[in-house]
Amino acid sequence: MLLSALFYFSFIFHCGFAIPLRTRTSLLEDVLVFDAPAFPNPTQAGSVLVQQQAFVSLRSIDLSVVTSAIEKGLNALGIDIGDKLTTLQDRIKLLGAVGVSGKDLTLKVEGCSEALSLSSTSGLPDLGMVLKNVSAGQCGDGKVFNAKVDTSFLDNRDIKSRIFNSPDSGFGVISDIDDTVKISHVLDKLALLKATLLDDPAPVTGMPELYASLARSLNPQFIYVSGSPFQLYPFLRSFIDTTYSASNGPIFLRNLTLVDIPEVADFVGGGNVFDYKVSMIDRIKGMYPNKKFLCVGDSTEKDPETYGEAFRKYGDAIACSWIRRVDGANNTDERFAAAFVGVPKDRFRIYNDSEIPSLAQIDIAGGAC
Repeated sequence: MLLSALFYFSFIFHCGFAIPLRTRTSLLEDVLVFDAPAFPNPTQAGSVLVQQQAFVSLRSIDLSVVTSAIEKGLNALGIDIGDKLTTLQDRIKLLGAVGVSGKDLTLKVEGCSEALSLSSTSGLPDLGMVLKNVSAGQCGDGKVFNAKVDTSFLDNRDIKSRIFNSPDSGFGVISDIDDTVKISHVLDKLALLKATLLDDPAPVTGMPELYASLARSLNPQFIYVSGSPFQLYPFLRSFIDTTYSASNGPIFLRNLTLVDIPEVADFVGGGNVFDYKVSMIDRIKGMYPNKKFLCVGDSTEKDPETYGEAFRKYGDAIACSWIRRVDGANNTDERFAAAFVGVPKDRFRIYNDSEIPSLAQIDIAGGAC
């Protein structure tokens, strides 16, 4: 209810602004550029494509009204924000952002021969968002390239992102975030709100070490896929960067634009997570059609069903699926049998927290799961 009230506020706020003509961004706008996956250009040998996403919004939105409303709502639910006002404001600032359409962006990528040209951020319903495959030309050796938005001479902001370059071979790791690598309490809505809006993020014990081990043994491209809205991207990126520094990578989040009321209701109710995550795996496979993937998730929502469907679509390209068994979730044998119907039993594993350290000993590259 807190988030739906905030979304309604943002919807009303959006409607008070006309859609501008296509032009370059200015000091009047904020720019969020997402870390992006890069992959070989199938039509031009030696060239690299980047699937770049960005969001342009109006600057200097006053969130005091929203902050006050959320604070009162949390108090009514028995959650005291205490000394976490700054944390709350930082977490919600993008939830109140007003997207701006018709904006062009150019990103210069260190080590690549071409700048990334993103033309025309979207109008309704994806107001302010742009997601495109763009050429980076020839890129040097290396797995990570720094990119920077080319701003006007009056704009000295340093707006950066990273490009994670990976070949169309070897392994990738597709990982959920909430209750897979980060403790989020998805099954307890009050605890989930507190973890999302106020608490310092905490990892699932043993997972940073496990992912660091996978980074060494598989040398994969990690891609994190979450059902959270993109407005939480700065918070989640900071968590992955600091806690999973050995296994960082692009983060794919739901494109909740705050103006599609049915989508807002769906999000608040937790709907469409399965369809969304299946579509994200389709998106990843489109970039890396010849990679094999280890998929890691948990039992709170639809990860078992998602990864089972991915195997049925892509077969051995989904080399293995690991599902963390979360207390209080539906962990019945019947649920997992239905989720992984048609999937060989040696292609998925349901694990408890006590088993996390031993997962590092599994020879994924050698065909074990």
